[in-house]
Amino acid sequence: MIDVAQAIDDESVTVTLKTKAAGSYDADGKWVAGADSDPLTIFAAVFPIGQNGKNLEDMPEGIRAEVDRMMWTRAAISVEDRVTFAGRTWRVMHVWDRSTEGGFYRGALGGVK
Repeated sequence: MIDVAQAIDDESVTVTLKTKAAGSYDADGKWVAGADSDPLTIFAAVFPIGQNGKNLEDMPEGIRAEVDRMMWTRAAISVEDRVTFAGRTWRVMHVWDRSTEGGFYRGALGGVK
């Protein structure tokens, strides 16, 4: 059986991850968005989705249309995180948490407009 975590390590590059703290409502009932975190340096394997898009079949169609990269990493990632590498920033649009059975996360990335 293939060790996916080892394959991720072999193909990883340095990327910058920015997360956002949870938002909350203020005393007047208005939504206050959470603050951005300080950038973290993580290692991730990032690839184009491929021409057949087969690895996108199990996500909602609206998200599927925007995704142009897939990311595998051992670092915890969440939807709406921002990932920067190769001079471009992507938004994490969908996450498959495989931390308990494989020691990694897979994320679908769409370009930030």
